[in-house]
Order: sequence, then C-alpha cells, then structure tokens
Amino acid sequence: MKRILAFLSLLISVSIFCLWMITTPETLPTEDTDWQIYKRKKFMKFLSFKRDYFSNNHVPLSKTKIDIVFLCIEKDIPTIRYAIDAAKGLVMHPIVKIYLVCPESEKLRAIAKEKGCEFVEELKVIPTLARGNELPGYLKQQFIKLNADKITTADYYLVIDADTILLQTQIFLRDGKAVFNAFNGYVLGRKHMVESVLKLGKYYNLDFTSHHMFFDKSKLRAMKDRLEELHGKPWQDVLNNPDIPGPTFSEYEMYANFVLTFFPNEATIVHGRNSWMPADRIDGITWQRGFLSKRYKSLSFHHFMKTDNYC
Repeated sequence: MKRILAFLSLLISVSIFCLWMITTPETLPTEDTDWQIYKRKKFMKFLSFKRDYFSNNHVPLSKTKIDIVFLCIEKDIPTIRYAIDAAKGLVMHPIVKIYLVCPESEKLRAIAKEKGCEFVEELKVIPTLARGNELPGYLKQQFIKLNADKITTADYYLVIDADTILLQTQIFLRDGKAVFNAFNGYVLGRKHMVESVLKLGKYYNLDFTSHHMFFDKSKLRAMKDRLEELHGKPWQDVLNNPDIPGPTFSEYEMYANFVLTFFPNEATIVHGRNSWMPADRIDGITWQRGFLSKRYKSLSFHHFMKTDNYC
C-alpha cells in the first residue's frame, strides 16, 4: 500500500510539474521546434478540458457596459448583417453602441442604419502617421482597431471581424478578469515582432491572433505609453516601421501579450473554439450555426478559402 501511495504521489507531482512547464511563459525561442509544437498541442489540449467561464449556455449577464466595433468593406456585405445580429443576441454585456468602421460606401451606410449602428468613415480613425497614411488594407485595419479607443465611449470595446459570427453566449470580463482566446494558428514571427517593440521577455507558447478582441482602454493606453517610452516617438510611428514585415504585424498579439505580462491577475486564457468555412458558404449559416454552436464559440467565413479546395 505504501508503495502504491508513493507511486501515486510521484505521478501526481510529475504531472503537476509537466503541466507547469507547458503552461508557463518562457523566453522566446529563435525557432518553432518540434518540442515547442508538442508543448503547444498539450497546452491547447489542457485548455480544451478547462472549463470556460466566459462562454456557455449559462454565463451570467454582465453589468459591464461595452461598445462593439466592426471593421468592414463591401466584400463583407454577405456576412456583416449576421455578425451584427449575432453580437446583439449573444454578447452578454450591456451594449452602449455598435460602430461600423468602413471606407465611404452608400451600401455600408445603409446597413449601419438598418442595424442601428453608427457609421464611421475609416479615415477618421486611422492615427496620423509620420510616414504617411497610405497603408495596405490589412495593416490599416490593425491601426484602426488600436485607435478605436478614440471613437468609442465605454471603458471597454470589443472588436469583431466582419467575417466572424458568434455562435454561443459570451462575456468578456468576469470577476475582474478579461478573457483571451488562444488558437492553433501559431506564427513565431508575430511573437518576435511583439518582442521587438514591447520588450516583454517571456511569452506563452500560444497564438492570440483571434477573430475578436476585448480591449480595456486603460490597459491599451498603458501599452501605447510603453511603446512611446521605449522608442521615444508616438506609438503609431513605432509600429509603422518598414523593418516590421507586414505578415508578422499583429495588434491582437501585442495587446494580449502585454496584458498577460503586466496584468496577469486581471486576465485568463481560454480555448478559442473557432470554426471556419469558405465565404461562399454563408447562405448555409442557419443550419451551420445550429450544429456548430454545440461545440464552437464562433464561425468565420474566409474569402481566401474556396469551396472547391475545402471539399
């Protein structure tokens, strides 16, 4: 009996140590090795078993007021109505206002009016950049997300991609903790980009480039202050840097890693549980939403995917 108890005690101790090793922030590696990939798979497996107190059929209605921000272009018209309706029905926070940030478009203005959103022309949200405001579309959207604190009125705002439709009831702040969704699409270059501008030192071996992000304005301001203190110029000019490869630029990675580093007791990590489909399958959203909502929190319709390749 003593041998059995000793063995069980050893097994528990080893399991706890292994879990700690896998789920603890670490110094950023120079490359994504097989060992890093293995640890990340185990971390994601752990998150899949961990209870998600931010998304299920019984999340409490939060008293924290938030704004919601959608960025879209006319290409997103097939999905944006569904995305707005899902946010209205499934975000369990009092919603102060929903903003639709877009290039000038009569069609998108009409959708904003139809759905009770405030239309904001995107040029009004892009911060002034020393190198000029001509940016590729994907970079322009990332700067807008980081500068949306200038147009929103609540202390918190939720950015949701225009091609992403929520499937389950969700809250984003509970018991003083904000939620960060982790995903499988890991790109080490994004972590190196964050390290180059924020100098955080250690990182979770996870990807936080999710399809929506909950921003606390006070923490976002703190991140911008750190960028400016480290580099001696406005935060937007720190990030609008030709030495930063466009594909590694990630506003979500920056914000999530900053908060998890400096405010670890005010944040928690959960499994993102996102599914995706080609954009041309949006017509099947009704039945897709019905069976996918049992497992997934959100569904994204990507334009880069083609049905012929998906089948």
